[in-house]
Amino acid sequence: MVRLRIGALVAATAIMFAACGGAASPSPAASGPAATPAPGDSQEPAESPAGEIKEGGTLVVALPGDIDNTDPALISDSNSSYVMNQVMEGLVGLAPGSVSEMVPVLASEMPEVSDDGLTYTFKIREGVKFHDGTDLDAEAVKFNYDRWKNFPEELQQAYAYYAGAVFGGYGDGSNVASTEAPDATTFILTLKEPRSNFLIAQTLAPFFISSPAALEAGDADNIDISQSQFAQGEPGIAMIGTGPFKFTEWVADDHVTISKNEDYWNAEGVPHLDEIIFRPFPDQTAEFNAVSSGEVDFAQTVAPVDAATITEGGDLQVIDRGESCNLGHLAINQNYQPVDNLKIRQAMMHALDREAYIEAFYAGQAVPADNWMPPATQHYKPLNLPTYDPDRARELIAEAQAEGVTDLTIDFWYPSDVARPYMPDPRGLFEAISNDLEAVGFTINPNTATWNPDYLDAESAGQYEAWLIGWTCDWAGPDNFLSTAFFAYRDGEPNPEYAYENDELEATMNQALSSVDEAEQAELWGKAQDMVGADLPTIPLVNSTPPAAAQADVMGVVGSGALNEYFNTAWLDR
Repeated sequence: MVRLRIGALVAATAIMFAACGGAASPSPAASGPAATPAPGDSQEPAESPAGEIKEGGTLVVALPGDIDNTDPALISDSNSSYVMNQVMEGLVGLAPGSVSEMVPVLASEMPEVSDDGLTYTFKIREGVKFHDGTDLDAEAVKFNYDRWKNFPEELQQAYAYYAGAVFGGYGDGSNVASTEAPDATTFILTLKEPRSNFLIAQTLAPFFISSPAALEAGDADNIDISQSQFAQGEPGIAMIGTGPFKFTEWVADDHVTISKNEDYWNAEGVPHLDEIIFRPFPDQTAEFNAVSSGEVDFAQTVAPVDAATITEGGDLQVIDRGESCNLGHLAINQNYQPVDNLKIRQAMMHALDREAYIEAFYAGQAVPADNWMPPATQHYKPLNLPTYDPDRARELIAEAQAEGVTDLTIDFWYPSDVARPYMPDPRGLFEAISNDLEAVGFTINPNTATWNPDYLDAESAGQYEAWLIGWTCDWAGPDNFLSTAFFAYRDGEPNPEYAYENDELEATMNQALSSVDEAEQAELWGKAQDMVGADLPTIPLVNSTPPAAAQADVMGVVGSGALNEYFNTAWLDR
């Protein structure tokens, strides 16, 4: 399974996506994530001083790496998703700038959901065509959902991870009981068991609707994806969706080009730009240098310390991404001593000066985390976790020693060759944390490894005692953090990554997942947060707001805390 994910980091092989239910209904003016925000909305695209949006031009966007392939159903990385958000669409999507507000896109309205939470009835927009000129209808939607459910075994976990995770398996093992297209504008999907997050999971790129004709022409289900024209970027076949931009070409490790869809179904969402060129860069420093020099117009991720200097000359701007949708934490595996001791974990958290880390490594663009999810997450509650108090840390260590803890040595790991939104400088953060822990009496054994695959494979298998890691949301739901990212059981056993055993927590999260009542969901997720807060299975560090940078004349971009910007509203004031 791929560990560099759309949201950030996947923690397991059997994941249930859970409740972020009760998403707000869109205003009548909102017609999908690609739509221009409604007039008067705070996210309305900015106009030039003359009051006019300028048409045309090419936007060059720097990404932290290349895309993986051009089949949305077979990707699990954020770079591919970032490009596909401009070209492809699903039945539902997220409103511009939002991490949880759902809006209908290829569905003409939000679906009707049966009282038992099992049946979803979607009305499909009329008059929409795929980029190859074929019609979008209920049969085309059914074709895609049937494909995802019945992927060949060779494609399942290796590539089509999300389909199995969201559907609870593949084929007969899937939680999808049936799909129906009784007429051209009606698609009905029935589950075997209710999943309160099922709908919001459909906003992810792997559930974007592709042209059935292109899928068949491109041999999309070839078990060797290197032989699939649909997955390998064949122009005219690959990435054939319904979005405001069309896929033009992909030259691996060099660029991806998309062009304006003049015939986009939503007349208000037709792009202002003629084309966008996405270029891969090896790291955030390279992205920052490229946007600073004018080589690119927009850098998807820049280091917070660089963002602090962006506006000094007036040639660049920082893109506001609103509220945080991530967590960086000092991860712990409770199969190791002394971190299996609660008082030791509490002492560790009291020892850490997180405000100093934010000042040193995040340029102030973060807040100390008081939960395993950011405050913008649905059903979030403050937990009053331990704060910086080195004297209290020493007292707790003394209490733990009196109860039999004899060794305060901790093997601590950090990745050597990566920056993530929740840890922009892993080595610097590691050193600061180590110094704080040593100051209260711990002995730190430093360790490092390359991020992919060494670091990720080892920590997910439970081979590290303590390490730096984190999560950027797929959507702002408690399940996407507590369950998906961290603590859900795997095959009936505690996740080996953290070795945190809490049967009551597992049962509570599963209850929340199967609930069809929003008030009950809120109560259950609140109970789950309280349990985790009492046990402190890992040490939450920060919720950061990862900055993007752009040339000062890039206008109309609505930033997203989940890194899901839509560029059909963007334009160049040149």
